Amino acid sequence: MSESPLLAGLNPAQYDAVLHDGGPLLVVAGAGSGKTRVLTHRIAHLIEGGLSPFEILAITFTNKAAGEMKHRVGGLVGPVAEKMWVSTFHSACVRILRRDVERLGFPGRFSIYDQADAVRLVGYVIRDLNLDPKRFPPRSVHGTISMAKNENVGPSQFTEQAEQIFQRKIGEVYVEYQKRLLQAGAMDFDDLLMRTAQLFREHPDVLASWRHRFGHVLVDEYQDTNPVQNDLVLQLAEEHRQVTVVGDSDQCLPPGTMISTPEGDRPIETLTVGDLVYGTGGRRDRVARPVREVRETHHEGRRYRVHAGDRTIEGTPHHIVPADMRLDPDAHVVCLMYRHDRGYRIGQTKAMRANGRGGVDIGLRVRCNQEHADKAWILRVVDSAAAASWWEAFYAAEYGLPTACFHALGRNLSMGTDELARLYDELDTTTRAKDLFEDLDLHHEFPHHRPQAGTNRQTLNLTMFSDHRSGEVGYHRIQWSSNRLDVARRLADAGWNVRRSKHASVRVETSRKSYREALSQAVGMSWEGQLEINRRLAVDGTIYGYQPLSHLRPGMVVLVEDEHGFEEVTVDRVETFDDAGPVFDLEVDDIHTYVADGVLVHNSVYAFRGADIRNILEFEEAFPDATVVVLEQNYRSTQSILDAANAVIARNVGRKPKELWTDKGSGDKIVRYHADDESDEAQFVANELAKLHDHDHMRWGDMAVFYRTNSMSRVIEEFLVRVGIPYKVVGGTRFYDRREIKDALAYLRAIVNPTDEVSVKRIINTPKRGVGDSSIGKLDAWASANGESFDQAVLRFDEAGVGGRAATGIEKFLVMTTEIRKLQAEPATIIEEA
Repeated sequence: MSESPLLAGLNPAQYDAVLHDGGPLLVVAGAGSGKTRVLTHRIAHLIEGGLSPFEILAITFTNKAAGEMKHRVGGLVGPVAEKMWVSTFHSACVRILRRDVERLGFPGRFSIYDQADAVRLVGYVIRDLNLDPKRFPPRSVHGTISMAKNENVGPSQFTEQAEQIFQRKIGEVYVEYQKRLLQAGAMDFDDLLMRTAQLFREHPDVLASWRHRFGHVLVDEYQDTNPVQNDLVLQLAEEHRQVTVVGDSDQCLPPGTMISTPEGDRPIETLTVGDLVYGTGGRRDRVARPVREVRETHHEGRRYRVHAGDRTIEGTPHHIVPADMRLDPDAHVVCLMYRHDRGYRIGQTKAMRANGRGGVDIGLRVRCNQEHADKAWILRVVDSAAAASWWEAFYAAEYGLPTACFHALGRNLSMGTDELARLYDELDTTTRAKDLFEDLDLHHEFPHHRPQAGTNRQTLNLTMFSDHRSGEVGYHRIQWSSNRLDVARRLADAGWNVRRSKHASVRVETSRKSYREALSQAVGMSWEGQLEINRRLAVDGTIYGYQPLSHLRPGMVVLVEDEHGFEEVTVDRVETFDDAGPVFDLEVDDIHTYVADGVLVHNSVYAFRGADIRNILEFEEAFPDATVVVLEQNYRSTQSILDAANAVIARNVGRKPKELWTDKGSGDKIVRYHADDESDEAQFVANELAKLHDHDHMRWGDMAVFYRTNSMSRVIEEFLVRVGIPYKVVGGTRFYDRREIKDALAYLRAIVNPTDEVSVKRIINTPKRGVGDSSIGKLDAWASANGESFDQAVLRFDEAGVGGRAATGIEKFLVMTTEIRKLQAEPATIIEEA
């Protein structure tokens, strides 16, 4: 019997996933491992096996991916594929809501606000509630509301949970914002998901009809789903359990670890959700909070055993603990240093040394300041200069890293600044340092020291519990200060409140009660300002850095539990050993810390970052009978690319284990260029493109330049023009973000839905009709005083006190919109008439 064309060319893991015979299926897949092929062939297999295309719901994260998937399935099974629902979560929810949203009080032709429209409406609400927009920036407030919606938290629940005045005020904005959206017959993007979940919960008959419609649900990139999206998947698939999810789940403490609780110490594996455990809220005394989540995973490899006084804790390399660098003054340190324009080097220093200002400071800090280093990791702490020199020479020889200083200014060195620059330009220290990071379980995100000030500082501090306003649990402070005006401008343009500080510097500082909210804000600020986040913990006024277990060194201090709360204890020694088996971690409500074997700890790296991959890690828990298939063979990249990707991904904790591989050969080596600044970087890019075109005869259309943010494109474009390279910017200002497009869409929305406040306000004076902010303010005031919507205020503008040229403009606007509504025409005709 010949093999079905649907199965031709599949590797064994892909074959198993495609032919899975029913029930929940989890496919763990890395980039380029053929997961899209598995999804499309599985869908085709289901249709070939008799499942109606009408009964299939396939969810992807972009419209482009949805279109490609439907096209691929069509190539396998023919035109019948057009009958499937292949879409994003948002698109699927729009279709569901259009049919049944009137159950929730919305019109079937509701408007959809993009982020700019939503932020604008939040701004109106903040103004109408007489709140200070500097203390309550609309963009920031909308971000908080958006995060709550993604967590499936509605306005009433948010308000009930708000304990402080600031949060209660945001709750008031949230309540009024939702009221105004309903009044305007509009939803923002987050509402599309939350309202659909609400519709399913409050109207079981609606949920039943959609469950019957979709007999099989497939979801791509499942690890990126948020709680409300996960809720939608579970509601649709809970009954028939025909669900396939594909994701990349890129630990923790062993069983027997004793956790401190009000009832005494308990093994970590015996704890369940709701149990109280001790941790810190930022003061010396302990506080008890319930366990929100217990994670159990499997870990195979190196583990760490840390001895501090009479306490010993064991765990995986990247379990996080608060610690401080208080080394023996007579000790010597061997370190790895990094500078962005040089690379990595091995060095050594005394634990404590003169700082050049008549005092004594931590040697690593002094050394970093002298060489303008950006980061440093302690490799060894030894008791003599001879031992430090031996280890310095060993690491340098073993890993091929230089020991030469980063610069020669003010120093009597045999090599000058030019020779040092040439040395670091010639050596690829990044690749060489990779092996050192792997062998010593070092983590890039947690250097033992990074400068806290200076002209090159691009660090954002996120300090847990450093703002003790009231209660036993402190707020979490987000703080950045610098004289980097370019960074300040980026932050200000993004809506952050940038203030002047001492000595011509600028700063941003704010606090949040919720750590997840603080982390979300910090991540947003770091993205806009291109900053690194330095995460810390404040206990009784002392700031402790966060370090993985693998970074602890003899002489550092950790916090251990005593009869009065917490005290500092010095680390005596650190041991490593290999082991395999289950490991556990806890998510603790409110304080995000707990006491393990007497030592205060945080969560593993993933939970620490706030990444929510619980959906994929807990899929097997939600569906105990789930089948798991792991895709490891990569079809997209050469081995050089995969080696680099595996090395980076291997640092992630809390991941489903997999190692990507390929049979495409090693390919070209990765080239890394150290640029002095953005202009040097752009010039290098332009020259390399020209070289590939002129010498290697590559087509311009076969080359691409990727950059992190749109703001980086300007200088690259400038050099492309200088060199004469034709180019096209993809993903710049998006089509629907252009002002004229937004104006046109606003006209269409206002014509279809006159209660759409944001759209009416956008077009009532576009083009200019003499209806300015003063007139809009009078209309708002009348609507608020009479409990009417904005469109009613426009109709009764004379009662609102609008006169003169503005009244004439409104009359013309009303005539125009009335006439257009009489037209039974296509959108293009309506826009022309407008």
